[in-house]
Amino acid sequence: MQSSHEESFVQLNSYSAPVSNASTSKVEVLLPLPQKVGKLHWLRATGLCLAALLLVFCQIAPPALASDHQDTTFLATKLTAADLTDLYVFESATDPANVVLSMNFDPLITAGEVRPFDPAVLYQFKIDNTGDGVEDLVLQFQSRRRGRGQSVVVRGPGKPKKVGTESRFLGESSVVGPLDQAFTAGKMKVFVGTRKDPFFFDLEQFFKIIPDRNYLMQPNPAPPLKVVSFRPPGQAVDTLEPFNVHSIVVELPRKLLGTGKIGVWMTTSVKTPRLKNGNYAQIERLAVPALNELFMDFQAHNESNLQTPTGDAANQSQFIRSFVQTIGRPAGIADAVISVAIPDVIQADLSKQNGTYFGTQLAGNFGGRRPKDDVIDVTASVVFGSAVTGITQGAIPALTSDNVGPKEANFLPTFPYLGNPR
Repeated sequence: MQSSHEESFVQLNSYSAPVSNASTSKVEVLLPLPQKVGKLHWLRATGLCLAALLLVFCQIAPPALASDHQDTTFLATKLTAADLTDLYVFESATDPANVVLSMNFDPLITAGEVRPFDPAVLYQFKIDNTGDGVEDLVLQFQSRRRGRGQSVVVRGPGKPKKVGTESRFLGESSVVGPLDQAFTAGKMKVFVGTRKDPFFFDLEQFFKIIPDRNYLMQPNPAPPLKVVSFRPPGQAVDTLEPFNVHSIVVELPRKLLGTGKIGVWMTTSVKTPRLKNGNYAQIERLAVPALNELFMDFQAHNESNLQTPTGDAANQSQFIRSFVQTIGRPAGIADAVISVAIPDVIQADLSKQNGTYFGTQLAGNFGGRRPKDDVIDVTASVVFGSAVTGITQGAIPALTSDNVGPKEANFLPTFPYLGNPR
């Protein structure tokens, strides 16, 4: 019997797309229909970056993982090329006038595996520089051809011809560059290729804490919080350490994006017969790590992926409040999370320096997110700990850190900043 999740899909198109084992097979490209989300299932789809966890297990069983690795069952099993994992926005290490945007997708690439890019998927950075949750600028990327000799087409940054969940190509002239090599596109440095996955998290232990976040456990996961601690230092395991990921990294002058505060998110889109105008339809959207994975009902991810930041206050806040109530913590925790994480965009202030995670909202600095930022510990300390001033009721100290940190070998000091693949 089909699940309600599967029944919510409609056929978009058929095309050959690389799957998780790097082979190429015929798949049906499906898109979830917008539908009213039912009652909140307690703790569905948590994960402080759960998507990455799910993916790791895919190597043992069918694909399964989490930061946002494997956001939905469909993306994890049918269209991994459109499965977004992590977004980074940070200051250039070599030129203070520049900013770096980094998008990771198509996770759980094993060491030595050559997984082709999918030319059917349109990848976009979207930038709001007016504070209304609508993109004012976009950067577009799409690979050319299949198999050997692939290259990438770069368009933008430019004003979008279409905003929201439909996209069409920018009118600006495009630049074609090679994969797995840095190249120049106008005033930008660009890298599109395979890198070491920079995300770090003890996902295996996290799934023991909240089994519901593992999509392979659906529809009858074990109850949450039977395990109420991460593994101690020295025993914690970085579940994603063995894996690579596909990456798009762009370094460009700040002034090309604006002069003050911006909000950045990333999307993947595909063509669909439903759109007779030939536009691309959004199939996933992602920005703030752990927002969907930790707080949102798993079955609501499809709906969230078809929305824009303008609807986040109404659509996502309810899940945050429900999760916080379920784990027995005061409503002030939910208020704190909503104040910095809604709308679902990475906030940065281009007029400032010395960024820290959530720094635009809390410290008046550049903000953004760097690959080495321990977003799991930051989020866990707020949700399960006493990081919110004056709130200690219901704290679970053993859940405030997964005891996994960044490894210097997985990063580079200069462009493209993400470490060489395994």
